Amino acid sequence: MTILLTNDDGVKSEGLNALAKTLSKEHRVVVVAPNGNRSAYSQSLTIYRELTLGKEKISDKYESYSLSGTPADCVKFAVHYFKDIKFDLVIAGINAGDNLGSNTCYSGTVGAALEGNYFSIPSIAFSSASHKNFRFETWAETATELLPNLMKLARGNMTLNVNFPEVDKKDVKGVKLAPLGYMSYGDFYHENENGTFSLMGDPIYDTEGDSDIVLSAKGYITVTPILFDRTDYTSLKEFTGAEL
Repeated sequence: MTILLTNDDGVKSEGLNALAKTLSKEHRVVVVAPNGNRSAYSQSLTIYRELTLGKEKISDKYESYSLSGTPADCVKFAVHYFKDIKFDLVIAGINAGDNLGSNTCYSGTVGAALEGNYFSIPSIAFSSASHKNFRFETWAETATELLPNLMKLARGNMTLNVNFPEVDKKDVKGVKLAPLGYMSYGDFYHENENGTFSLMGDPIYDTEGDSDIVLSAKGYITVTPILFDRTDYTSLKEFTGAEL
């Protein structure tokens, strides 16, 4: 396969290049990623400033380019710029930190993968739920092992959101399909001495049910299909005939 690989941590991040190194053993990999950290940029695009593209010398095994935009910019740009390349798959990651539950609304990693769906390209987002000791090389190997089975599920209008748990590989209990959970935050805006504000706070995790958040905490690799079509079809059907 020909794989477009991106992320939101930056083109030189350890997670991205561990995955690129492993995937390039069997596939053609083209990396187009932000030239710096773009975490929490969701699926935003750059429309009010010009973008710059740079060729990066990271490995002889795969091509690497940096873009001065967002993760979603990287996917959109790559599809249009590399007109002679037909990408079979978009992969985003491996992200440093989880993209579980409602975090997917903010994630630049997930946003980049969803951008692939606008071009009807199957997409997968990989994240490590660890907050340190991310085990990138281990999870890169695991992602490559899982890829054949994930491709059996992949669709051009859907992204598979995959999270590796905060455990060693030997302690992984298995791989499970799971719905997104709900993650709230005890957040607040801290006023700094110079008069600026910084968003602070810790996540409050689901502890019951079978969501990706709960299963990840139990040591499972979770896989959640996510649609870029945000239509609430249940409500749309319910509202049919309503006076507006």
